[in-house]
Amino acid sequence: MKKKKGMNSNAILYVIIAVGVAIVCATVFLSQPVSSCYGPHITANISATEINIHESVTITGTVCLGLEENEGLNLTVRVTFVKPDYNWIDQVVQVDNKTGKFSATQQLDMAGYWNIFPIYGHINDRLGVTVIDPLADPSSPQPIVESPFKPNMLVVTAAVTTVSISAVVAVAGLRKKTRKISFLRLFIQVALVYIIFFGIFVDHEILPRPASKIPVHELIVEPEILGVTLADGLPVPFLGCYYPCGRTVTCALWEIQTSIYPFWNDTSGWGVTYTSTGPIRLAVIIGVIILLSVLLGKFFCGWVCPFGLYMDLLSYLRKAIKIPHRDFSENFNKKFHQLGYVILALIIVVSVIFASEAIANTQLISGTEKGGFVYQYFSAPFCQVCPMKPFCVLLESSVGLIRPEWITQVTTGDFYELGYYVTSLNLLVLAIVTIVSFFYRRAWCRICPLGALIALFSRFPPFKWVTVFRLNKMEEKCTKCGICKRVCPTQITEVYDKKGGDVSTSNCIMCLRCVEMCPYEDALQLKAAGKTVLRSRNWLESS
Repeated sequence: MKKKKGMNSNAILYVIIAVGVAIVCATVFLSQPVSSCYGPHITANISATEINIHESVTITGTVCLGLEENEGLNLTVRVTFVKPDYNWIDQVVQVDNKTGKFSATQQLDMAGYWNIFPIYGHINDRLGVTVIDPLADPSSPQPIVESPFKPNMLVVTAAVTTVSISAVVAVAGLRKKTRKISFLRLFIQVALVYIIFFGIFVDHEILPRPASKIPVHELIVEPEILGVTLADGLPVPFLGCYYPCGRTVTCALWEIQTSIYPFWNDTSGWGVTYTSTGPIRLAVIIGVIILLSVLLGKFFCGWVCPFGLYMDLLSYLRKAIKIPHRDFSENFNKKFHQLGYVILALIIVVSVIFASEAIANTQLISGTEKGGFVYQYFSAPFCQVCPMKPFCVLLESSVGLIRPEWITQVTTGDFYELGYYVTSLNLLVLAIVTIVSFFYRRAWCRICPLGALIALFSRFPPFKWVTVFRLNKMEEKCTKCGICKRVCPTQITEVYDKKGGDVSTSNCIMCLRCVEMCPYEDALQLKAAGKTVLRSRNWLESS
């Protein structure tokens, strides 16, 4: 009997353990000891977030460089007060060389929202205050700041080129009976990337808009649900990364993490003012994710997620250079899929531990206070290892949307230490995921905690009883040819193993490759609310 092709699960386990040990050793032996001032960073506060016109606000903060050679130097911080009409007032203030503290007071003479930036080099904190004119007519509309539209032409060119190529591929794919769905999916994936990050087309400082907060190349969808405004954007169950420019929505994991820590009790942070505390926002975020998961389920994984597109492109590249893909053994693959739930649980547990002081008034981990080491660099723990963050940031840097110096400067001093935008740990994970996904189709999807989150709310009771989309199998038309099992990019076997009925599974990414490749009429069907919307066709017969 021919031995099943696959990689020994013990060998994979040993490789993962070895990589983990190497990371720990690198952290212990290469990282510099963290001093009391581990910068560079700036932490600032504002005396009030709402005042009357012609009143003053005071900005107090601390600049921490983390470099002993800078001690005793004549350090200054520039505090920029940006008016609602986008003109600004600069104050250059002295920094106490011993404590690193500074302060600036400014009278605000224009009604509307003021953005305030304490800046040292390329690092800054972001604050804001609403200025009210009590004598103004409340019914009068806010003034619109008119300015020319200046799109980033390099990004526009890249968008037009990639969408056009994917459209041509999709149209050409209509002639291929076993690729129609795949090429259509590719076109939708490419187009959605530019919708998810639509703000990349716009120069954020010259947007014609009412006087309000200045976004960083963002056109965020900020829904208000049950009186709770989701100021960080609509939470979505795919890797719509928080860190790169241009996002219109935000990764649900980022919002879940930060609602627990560091903004459990705080109603403001990182340039955003919240209308509610973390527990309330967390409840609304989970509610949104449940609704989206029930409505679309893992279609988000197969058809929407930008990182899923990246892995699909790796597969296209591998096929183009005629390298066959590899498969994990079935036993290992099933265990590997469960790792997503473990990662999801760890994210929640670590966030709760970091937030222990806010939740239970007991600090379990030192440095979790505002301005502390954990607060500054581990506020969203999963984001420090997520492969999507460096992928997006480096890609946007290559087309001029993010300055290269921003990527590495906000660190603890060296590139290999933890930083805000890109860290060596991020890059290591991205490199490993890229290599593994090149040979093993959709490798990251098998352990993605967002995929696990969707599965929790779509494929397990009681949510599975109301899930909109289901994959149905007609037992009498299935011949057990095994094609569905061979073409599945995540190597799920339930579609093949189950006799009939609903064969949807928590590990399925709904790419519909099995429906596309099944050679038996109506053997596999995609149902939406009980209605068949797509079914397998007998592509073996000539049309």
